[in-house]
Amino acid sequence: MRALIERQLYRPAVVLPLLVLMRLMVTLDFNLMQVTFVVVMKGSQYMFQAVFRQRHDQADRSGALTPQVHAMHDKTCHC
Repeated sequence: MRALIERQLYRPAVVLPLLVLMRLMVTLDFNLMQVTFVVVMKGSQYMFQAVFRQRHDQADRSGALTPQVHAMHDKTCHC
């Protein structure tokens, strides 16, 4: 039984999110409505970042966002 628990639960992918959730619940005094709101907002933030990171990586591979050098003062333009 102990070996089963060690194999299944002593993994960072399982333990760390549980610790983060527990810390959040303690911080918000176990108010489940606030905890749910924070989890949903953080999840949507991570999804938003993942979508735009994927689009940015695809644009980098296609070469569409190559830096341009301004003709007047030889500085890189990031527009």
